[in-house]
Amino acid sequence: MILRRLIEAWESFFFTPQSPLPIALFRILYGLCVTATLLLLRSDWLNWYGVHGWITLSTMTRVEPGMRLNLFHVMPQDDRWIAAFFWIFLVFAVLLTVGLLTRISSVAVFLCLVSMQQRNLFLLHGGDTFLRVAGFFLMFAPAGAALSVDRLIRIRRGKEGDEIAPRLPWAQRMIQLELALMYFVSFLWKLKGNTWLEGTALYYVVHLHSIARFPVPGWMQYPPILKIGSWFALLLEFGLGVLIWFRRFRYPLLLLGLAFHLCIEYALNLPMFEWDVLTAYVLFIEPADLERARLAVRQRWVRRREVS
Repeated sequence: MILRRLIEAWESFFFTPQSPLPIALFRILYGLCVTATLLLLRSDWLNWYGVHGWITLSTMTRVEPGMRLNLFHVMPQDDRWIAAFFWIFLVFAVLLTVGLLTRISSVAVFLCLVSMQQRNLFLLHGGDTFLRVAGFFLMFAPAGAALSVDRLIRIRRGKEGDEIAPRLPWAQRMIQLELALMYFVSFLWKLKGNTWLEGTALYYVVHLHSIARFPVPGWMQYPPILKIGSWFALLLEFGLGVLIWFRRFRYPLLLLGLAFHLCIEYALNLPMFEWDVLTAYVLFIEPADLERARLAVRQRWVRRREVS
């Protein structure tokens, strides 16, 4: 009986059709993050990935030997090709964001993103890794089933109606699991060090001047505040890794996590890390809540058009 219930819960979690609005909204945020990452790298693109860049392809091959999914290995070693790769990548990132040729764009973005990260591993942080893993499952998700140009084209051709049909959520669930696992593993690693348990970890964080962005207010640097903040970070990462699966805790945890990452974004210069992680928060919003928000926006838009 218990085994049957577990199997039923497993099948319901992964395979009960639901609204594709969460994964569609995630697609937009994901595409924006990839696009922003590319634009930030634009000025030094050839320095990081060019034939004569700071880290050459042959050097990276020695650092990471073996077979890799890396388009840089098959394209001609010419900076013109590498510059063209940037623009092709950017075009597909924009297409993915707006939801045009969504499936093809998601595959292209994943291949380009993996290649870029394999080409220079020394640029990566946890947010980049999360984008790569999430991008793999996004290829299999119904990401263009809502909020996309593809859907507008299908509606105009009479292939779909105004109602958004439910789709299988298994790919969305995998991205959710990846996010929760990231938080839980981070929590476990923090337990291995004394500074987090003692409450002194944030003291060292706010004094990392090499990656500081904006000054942290003086009152937040008092030892009691830093201790409370260190313990709060531990509890929050445990909550976002475990308790987020319980509906009663989900929205408060998402709000706390949003505030937590925005504080890090303010204090530390970790380009795109916080935004890469925050993109997946939308996947934990109930589809019914997103549907109500979508209908409200649509009704307001219709009223404005009627008035004008």
